[in-house]
Amino acid sequence: KAVELLEIFPFSCRKADDEWSNHLLRELLIPFGSSGYVALFEIENEQTVTIISVRHQREEDYH
Repeated sequence: KAVELLEIFPFSCRKADDEWSNHLLRELLIPFGSSGYVALFEIENEQTVTIISVRHQREEDYH
């Protein structure tokens, strides 16, 4: 369900902390259990969002 949010409101997700300061690179928080997952995605255009990776929030290098 959380990923469906990207279809309508991709800019509502937090900006990813990246070294290039790309405002089109975002993170979607996906609640699951006591923590959850983070989906890193890029807004390509008005109709296309590309999910780059999905990681558990408790992973050390999830950014």
